[in-house]
Amino acid sequence: MRLRRHMDYIFTFLEYENVPFENNFAERQIRPVVILRKNSQSNRSEQGAATQAVLMSVYRTLRLRGLNPTKTIANALKTYPSTSQLPPLPT
Repeated sequence: MRLRRHMDYIFTFLEYENVPFENNFAERQIRPVVILRKNSQSNRSEQGAATQAVLMSVYRTLRLRGLNPTKTIANALKTYPSTSQLPPLPT
């Protein structure tokens, strides 16, 4: 059962004052993606849904870190062919 698996983490907010008791921040972060999916008439396949989830996660993470997602991803894609590795995120 899911509740039992995550029991150690459910009340983390009681131990650490900087951990909120609700997930409004996370909900606000995924809202633009949900609206995009709704406006585009949903994903056409499971693979499409998985791809969108990964891309949006990368995009939102870069924005939260104060980076320009478009530039950062473009630079990473320019670097990849010559190194066969994605560069680390800028600090």
